[in-house]
Amino acid sequence: MTQLKENIPILKDTADLIGTCARWGTILVGGFCLLLYSNEIGHFPEGLDLGEGLAFYLVCAGFWLAYSVYVLIATAIGSLLWGRPAGILEKLGSKRNVKKHPDRVNLETDFSPMWEFPVWVLAVFGFLILVLLYRDISSVAIFLGVSLLQGMLVVLLLVVRRRGEYLRAGFMLKNESAEVIEKSRLITLTTHRILLALIVIFPLALGPDKTALVSTAFRVAQLRKENATVHVKKPWAARVSISTLKGGTSFLGDDHVEFKGVKVLLRSVGEKVIIELPQSSGKAIKLPIPSESIYVE
Repeated sequence: MTQLKENIPILKDTADLIGTCARWGTILVGGFCLLLYSNEIGHFPEGLDLGEGLAFYLVCAGFWLAYSVYVLIATAIGSLLWGRPAGILEKLGSKRNVKKHPDRVNLETDFSPMWEFPVWVLAVFGFLILVLLYRDISSVAIFLGVSLLQGMLVVLLLVVRRRGEYLRAGFMLKNESAEVIEKSRLITLTTHRILLALIVIFPLALGPDKTALVSTAFRVAQLRKENATVHVKKPWAARVSISTLKGGTSFLGDDHVEFKGVKVLLRSVGEKVIIELPQSSGKAIKLPIPSESIYVE
């Protein structure tokens, strides 16, 4: 009981540290997404307050959700492409090692998880979704290259994990001391962590379209809406009416005009809402409207 009381301040400090890191990490990720997205739409929010925690938390959550799905799809496709070849190479290598070094331990790695049914489902459906989203052969080719790299990392991860299982079992050969085993364990554990980090980081660093993930994050956070109904207050409604958008009667009164099918690029962050105005020429323009002069359903 006394020891528990002594540990309470340490636990409290640790919890405070984790909370601070999570809070600032969220703000940094949200700010990073906002910078990328602002560059995409060509407008940085005016009157932005970094204390708008809810918006940043929503963007951060949306980004991690979209990015997690992206990484899972890339990893599943890569695993499917590399699973069988890795298994064949493993068998050939095992036979060669047994003949060449019959006195050594032959650690065979099981690569079957790389082509199990859930991996097949995620890979096939994920690939079809990405093809529909990109509609660009070069982007799809780059994504396949990223997936192949992910598959290679999974192969290495399984090999390292098998090595770690052997070391944790505590088996010792004549030429292996306890110190050598412990050092090998540390190296294997570090390598395992590095490979996991690379699997998470590489798709973002090498992916074909980083801004697409950020745009998805803003859609998930409901800060961007593709087909929204908006009510614009006069005289801003006259500016919107110049586009191909058709105005209608608004339930907010005669001083507002309703527009349907509007692409809202950014809302709830800063002092203005950014909407896209389609033109008869085919080229859309972006219009910032003060938040108090527009209502987005």
